[in-house]
Amino acid sequence: MAKQRHPLGDVLYKARLVLADGASHAEVLKNLDIPGWYLIELEHNHITHPNPDLLTLIFQCYGLNNDQVAALQRMPDLTTALFELTLTTELKLAANHHETLDWPDSATFAAEHGIVKMRDPRDVNSYADILRCIRLNAEWCPIHTASLIYGVSPMAYWQMEAAQIPVSNAAIAVLAERLRTDNLQPFLEAENLSAAVSAQLRDHPENLPS
Repeated sequence: MAKQRHPLGDVLYKARLVLADGASHAEVLKNLDIPGWYLIELEHNHITHPNPDLLTLIFQCYGLNNDQVAALQRMPDLTTALFELTLTTELKLAANHHETLDWPDSATFAAEHGIVKMRDPRDVNSYADILRCIRLNAEWCPIHTASLIYGVSPMAYWQMEAAQIPVSNAAIAVLAERLRTDNLQPFLEAENLSAAVSAQLRDHPENLPS
């Protein structure tokens, strides 16, 4: 049996961020006769022997049961496990604005769980790939910062990079503007996307971050 890797407080904290849209403690517990401070103390692992009945009710606020929480405590990557859980349940992906959230790698997630596919057989890359390439190789910024550039929530941006939702027309327009081009097709067809993006940005250094 796999060992426990994460204390209960860590699971509850990240479940609130990912599964409850970053809601406040009081909002999570609004339908229960449980004070917000109790969840705060649980998240900080200050309650050594929590009431099991109260725990079950709190788990249900996130759509989780005892077995799922126990399994999450054993996962090597807790955040990714929570995101993957949203793909197999009726849970809604959270529009999370927490800047320090350890976002799952979007390339890996897209490869394993990607929903959005490019239809043109000439396309070697996707708009998601171009987004990711610019963020990691030119902007060197986290998900939260990139979301501000494209005018969407951090969750919506991550979903686009991870091929969970289509890259919006507005985001495609920003991509084209940042690359100083009216045609992104050469980047979709580029065998070496990183080299193509780097060459384009070298030609237009005003697009590089200062």
